[in-house]
Amino acid sequence: MYDPLYYAAAILTAVAALLLARWYFGRRQIATEAREDWEVRQERSPGTIKGVDQETFEGIFIAAHEPRWSLYAAGTLFGVIIISPIAGVFLMWVWPLFTSMLDGGPWYDVGYYPWMFYMFFGMVALWAGVGFVASRLFYARRPEEFRAALARARGEPLDDVVIPRARPAWARRVRPDPKPDTDTANEKASE
Repeated sequence: MYDPLYYAAAILTAVAALLLARWYFGRRQIATEAREDWEVRQERSPGTIKGVDQETFEGIFIAAHEPRWSLYAAGTLFGVIIISPIAGVFLMWVWPLFTSMLDGGPWYDVGYYPWMFYMFFGMVALWAGVGFVASRLFYARRPEEFRAALARARGEPLDDVVIPRARPAWARRVRPDPKPDTDTANEKASE
């Protein structure tokens, strides 16, 4: 009876392991790119790393560019695997307490549709709770943007740092009107 659950746990464990491998090898690749970027910056633009040692630069570069999503996705899957048996026991413990408040008909016995509905949506809700916690941690622990972190490491006050924003893909072809039609704007304002 429990074979499908074991198969699901094995598949989720394999996917989580692949995600961890993706994070590990991605981080190693980013570390290599950080060393290369350090060397290029020393030759071409030493002012961008003035006062920053190589170890600090590499730490900032890795933190800003590593594939954190795969680490948190793997943690979410491991959390789902761990919480599922605990959630099953908890939901089975709560079911008699819940049905004792109802009329107590035989349709509330374990195995009937109300119980299946309760177990399915109870498990989904608890899994969503794991996803919620992982998402909150992912965004709460988000590292600082690379250029801002590098400016902070150089000792520049962040109020003086201007970080240019890339135009959104949808706005690349849009050009602002150099001469807005002031007559129609004045008419609309007067209405």
